[in-house]
Amino acid sequence: MNNTLNTAKKIAPDFIWRAFHFASRQGINFAVMLISVKLLSPEEFGIYSYVVAFAFLFTLISDFGISRAVTKFVAQYKLTDEEKLKSVFFNSAIIIVSIVTFLIIVLLFFSDSIVGEKYSDYLWLLIPFFLFVPLTSLFDGIYIGLKEFKKIGKIAVVSALIVLPSAYFLIKTYSLTGSFLSLNLFYTLFFILIAVSYKHYKFELNKEMISEIGKYSLIVGVSGFGMFLYTKANTIILGKYDFIVETGYYEFIDKVFAMITIPFIIFGQILSPKLTELVSLNRRKEVFQYFKKTSLLSLGLAAVVTAALYFLFPLIVSGFLPKYDTENFMSIFYLIIFNLPLLIVSAAMAQPFLVATGEAKYSLLTIPFGILNISLALIFINLYGFIGVVIATLISSIAGKLLTYYLIFSKFKN
Repeated sequence: MNNTLNTAKKIAPDFIWRAFHFASRQGINFAVMLISVKLLSPEEFGIYSYVVAFAFLFTLISDFGISRAVTKFVAQYKLTDEEKLKSVFFNSAIIIVSIVTFLIIVLLFFSDSIVGEKYSDYLWLLIPFFLFVPLTSLFDGIYIGLKEFKKIGKIAVVSALIVLPSAYFLIKTYSLTGSFLSLNLFYTLFFILIAVSYKHYKFELNKEMISEIGKYSLIVGVSGFGMFLYTKANTIILGKYDFIVETGYYEFIDKVFAMITIPFIIFGQILSPKLTELVSLNRRKEVFQYFKKTSLLSLGLAAVVTAALYFLFPLIVSGFLPKYDTENFMSIFYLIIFNLPLLIVSAAMAQPFLVATGEAKYSLLTIPFGILNISLALIFINLYGFIGVVIATLISSIAGKLLTYYLIFSKFKN
């Protein structure tokens, strides 16, 4: 009991500051979405969701797991090699900027084919977003490894407070274009402030480090791409089949679920450096104890949160967003909510028990199950319309998460 209380006291300050950071960074995305939902028509918001889904695909490719992988290396270098630690940002940023440059060249020639001619101009508005999202995520991963949650939390709060009123003005004034500009504004400002505040710079090329981080991030990045195949890929499929309004519906609900998982992601990220230390010291029995406690805690909370949302969310929508109180919107919600408990548990478990422990290979299961999701979605959308995409996600996501949990449980138990 005393150990539990002592652990809670130790992580509480980090959790609070990490919460401030997430509430600011993800909260801005959510705020821009809510303002867009309120001020734009359902069709315009569907276009916004469709284009942003492609934007997140490009940022996912640009980052490709680097921001999550560096947490592990920073935690290691902090213990073993302070000079090597100083080179992490520069060498990781080289990889990211190189990928972003390549993607921009691809878009110069194929943007109309990729997103559709009538949407490509909107995609070009998000070029700053392509660059600064992965770079700010890189800083994020570094600060997690350093356990400097307070510093990055303060920077995120300041950025959000500056951008939030500006976002309302931009969307009110420039409509759909303003929604895209709001995202650019936040990530550009956030990057500038965090880059100025960061002190561990050493601009020295280290090919060995680039190779080491690159290889490990490749595993993490592939798994992240697999997660894209569960979520944003569905948005793209709905848009490609001209379910533009339903694209907005799906994205809105998915973003609400993403916000709900934030406290659980924060908890997992705070645990990550500790678990990296335990694995480095070969104290695997303690890792398994953390695994069991985290599983039970997150599952219990997931059940409570899911039940509450099931009854409260329809009331909130009908009261504050009546134009979304439609049969199609509610049919998507009442189906996809069955996936929420496992989303919450996965949010708490992924970073500490897959990435931080060096077992990221198990996260590669998201690829075959992500491919299964897309395959089923393409079949079911022709059979059942837009709701077929939701059914496909339920089947593939639940099966993939249960198998991953079983394999990790077996790994640490033994």
